[in-house]
Amino acid sequence: MIDIHTHILPGVDDGLQDIGEVLLMAEDAAAQGVNVMVATPHLRWGERQELNALRIRHEVADLNALMQAKGVPIEILPGCEIPLTTDLPERLQRDEWMSLGDSRHAVLVEPPWEQWPPFGKVVIQSLLDAGWSVVLAHPERYRFFQQRLGLLEELVQMGVHLQVTTGSLIPGKASPAVARCAYELMERGLVSAVASDCHGVTHRRCDLGEAAELLRRTYGPHVARMLTDGVPRALLRAEKVELAQIWKNAPTEDSRWKRLLRAVLRRETDDG
Repeated sequence: MIDIHTHILPGVDDGLQDIGEVLLMAEDAAAQGVNVMVATPHLRWGERQELNALRIRHEVADLNALMQAKGVPIEILPGCEIPLTTDLPERLQRDEWMSLGDSRHAVLVEPPWEQWPPFGKVVIQSLLDAGWSVVLAHPERYRFFQQRLGLLEELVQMGVHLQVTTGSLIPGKASPAVARCAYELMERGLVSAVASDCHGVTHRRCDLGEAAELLRRTYGPHVARMLTDGVPRALLRAEKVELAQIWKNAPTEDSRWKRLLRAVLRRETDDG
């Protein structure tokens, strides 16, 4: 599996803070079947100096050397969680901010938490027109998206990929509003990728393996494989993936026990 949203780069944002934690997280992820993790730190965090592509590349190279020295079967790829700003396309063009896996193809974009910006669609359309694949980070966690699923549908129709977080799907790990939104997006077949957005070795750990098993039980092995491996791999390789390819083998609504299982999962998560 490939985890395209992680905060495994130590000491740069609100994710891991030291090398010991990095090794623990990587070993845990490898044990779950993850073999690639994309380091996607916040570019701006608190009073710390803003990250840039050059520094991320150097630090990821150091992490990969550490993984090899310790025998941890994980490859770390460089990336970042890019804030949705008016100058986003220009900063990508100047190689100040970077794509997922340094592929020059797909970007992980994080909107501001307060509200969807009036320039949001314009900036995203400019990225799409320039040939970028846009992955929207954890949309289910935003109140304005929870209240405006139509906006997310419009973004998907434009060509945006939605990345849902594992903790939003696993029972008991998310708030009722976040869980409901995540499962509604899944039921509508709007999700392109599932990633851990891991920040720590205990709280907000990498739980992609647990989420993948839940997806297999709920939506079938094809959907689970596409969301946790197929689409992430395609994004890193600059390959196009359509939603229809992801969801083509999802269980039909005439499967009563599947509907029941999905309802139970939503209820358990909402009660969490």
